[in-house]
Amino acid sequence: MAVATQKTVASLMQKTLDRQAAITRMKVRFKKNQIEQILISYNRDGKTGPYGELLKVLQECPINDNNYKILLEDCLSCVVLLGRELKQFVDIVCNVEWATRSEELVEMFSMFVLNLVTAHTYHCPRVMTSLVQLFKADGENWDESPSEDTMKMWSNIHTVIAQIVAVIPMTSDLLMQKLIDQFPYYKAGVYPNRAYIHNLIWISKYIPSLREQIMAAIVSRLVIMDANVVDRSKNKQHIETMFDMDVDEEDDASSTLDYGMIEVLKWLEDERDPVLDVMCTVFEKVILPTHGIRHVQFLLLYTISINQQCADRILNNLWMVAAGLHDIGPGALVTRKTAASHLAGLLARCVRVPNTRLIKYLKSMSEWCHSYITATQETTSNSNNTKVHGAFHAICHAVFYLVAFKHHHLFSSKENLNFIESLNLPRLVTCTLNPLRTCPPQVTRTFSSVTRAYQVVYCQAIIEKNTRHSLQHVTQYEEWFPYDPYTLPISGKIIWPLCIEYKDFSKEGDDETQYAGMKRKLETDDDYFMSASPSQKLASSLSNCISPGFKTSDNIMI
Repeated sequence: MAVATQKTVASLMQKTLDRQAAITRMKVRFKKNQIEQILISYNRDGKTGPYGELLKVLQECPINDNNYKILLEDCLSCVVLLGRELKQFVDIVCNVEWATRSEELVEMFSMFVLNLVTAHTYHCPRVMTSLVQLFKADGENWDESPSEDTMKMWSNIHTVIAQIVAVIPMTSDLLMQKLIDQFPYYKAGVYPNRAYIHNLIWISKYIPSLREQIMAAIVSRLVIMDANVVDRSKNKQHIETMFDMDVDEEDDASSTLDYGMIEVLKWLEDERDPVLDVMCTVFEKVILPTHGIRHVQFLLLYTISINQQCADRILNNLWMVAAGLHDIGPGALVTRKTAASHLAGLLARCVRVPNTRLIKYLKSMSEWCHSYITATQETTSNSNNTKVHGAFHAICHAVFYLVAFKHHHLFSSKENLNFIESLNLPRLVTCTLNPLRTCPPQVTRTFSSVTRAYQVVYCQAIIEKNTRHSLQHVTQYEEWFPYDPYTLPISGKIIWPLCIEYKDFSKEGDDETQYAGMKRKLETDDDYFMSASPSQKLASSLSNCISPGFKTSDNIMI
């Protein structure tokens, strides 16, 4: 009852405000050439009174179509007078609502802006700022596409931006800077961020020279969102109770990231090859140096799933970075370890990466590891220094991870078993560099179980020795798996069918795999993705089970 009363009061207040605004619009009445005369008198004679009143009216009073038409006509007739001393007037005129007016008035505004920036190029920054800010206007989130009125408004804005860049090509750099500066804060909510990303993608279609910069800006912002969602989730694991506001904030952040991912995924699907190639570049520049995120990297998995050339480029580049084979040098250790994690994750997870590539990179990784062991002569005094040998440990972990994850294929035939034996895994396990000591325990257990079952390697003695060592020394494990389960429910409908699912091979009777479970949860419990803790959401991942399995996601019908 109280809620209904509040809605009634709010409705009455809104009607009152609308009526007052209508009365104000009726009171304000411009005369033809009136504004021009005010500007001339201020510019030439220094009369500030009428000019100040004009600014106040334009700022505080709603302007109807008739008055707006007179305003634009007068501005067009005296564009030459709108120098630096009238920048406040220019700012206010550019911020008067125009994008939702009639086609005639929109064309008049466009003509005014083009004449203004052509005559006075120093007004370009404020004009661009006013245009870009319109993409952040309030609105309601959409399902398939924005409303027709919203699309018409955005189209009007894009038309003006395109005309400015066509007349003054150098303004494209200025536009890009303004697009970055005006990007909404990730806590602003779903609609402002999604609408802004949608319109940045729109700009990339008629100014293709900005495509890579726009994608980098969008992905960088998604990475920030992703990192904050992950950080907040980690912090909440140590808190037994929390305020409702905190729950809402996390849900908003996750939803904002979810719909942002949807926009980029649709972009990749719509424009295909040109944008997919850009995505590869942006991954290498923006995502690869970033550690610990959970969702944004799946844009790469999507990219290599629909373009084999991109797949070859990315997998080869990740291997070159991980192995330190680039011409520019071995590179930072953290980046090399991250590259190894991405390479293993993509080879294990992506449905459309053929097993021939798995064989190729497993062979390359094991050969590199054996060469490294030989080079260090296994008696080096630095054998216990995991930082010195961090890249070796990371690549060994990638081998262990892939053998554990892809065991269904790797041990499916005598030929494949011979291949596994050719990798000489016992030497990797028993070498003095001891990569199992720093391998995440869940990977170690799974690798040990699988290789023992197929009588390839016996790791138990090494594991027990490392366990005794860990009781005396603190051991840091790298437990980040870049392509662990993707938990965002909306964009997940696109991502999930492209991922190979984990299935615990020790639980033969359990047919429900991780994504099938997620889909069932999503269908039966609307609050699942809002209320479940991060550990619950990842309960079926490699990081939370003894043994990962292998099964394609063809049974997921989205």
